[in-house]
Amino acid sequence: PRPAPKPAPAPPPPPDPFQEQLQRDTEQLRHNRAAAAAAQELAEVRAQQARAAQAGEMDRYIAAIRGKVRGNIVLPGDIRGNPEAVFEVTQLPSGEILHVRLKNSSGSSAWDHATERAILKSSPLPRPAQAGLFSRTLELRFRPQED
Repeated sequence: PRPAPKPAPAPPPPPDPFQEQLQRDTEQLRHNRAAAAAAQELAEVRAQQARAAQAGEMDRYIAAIRGKVRGNIVLPGDIRGNPEAVFEVTQLPSGEILHVRLKNSSGSSAWDHATERAILKSSPLPRPAQAGLFSRTLELRFRPQED
């Protein structure tokens, strides 16, 4: 007796077009999400670099103003310690000073007045390298013994 022949394996079922499309769509969605995440990360890095560059420009702008004012300060001889005077300066886009207001006194009226005179004498103030950094109102701090 001959053994019975083994039944032929059943052919694989035909692929389900819906499942294939679903798999392609899922893969495309993963790819799009990865690309969007990479684009977002790049945008954040660029924004951070731009903020750092702008902060550096702003520091240079304020340093130029402070340098010009410091060159005009006539130091009174009776100052004790290293008091800080804080001024609010209102300027035009040309750098012309409209108004100077003492926000916080140093405690030494001689230092306060000498600094205010130097600020007024420094008009027009230096202008920023980038017009977008211009601010009509500035807060400037001065001490007799600054680095």
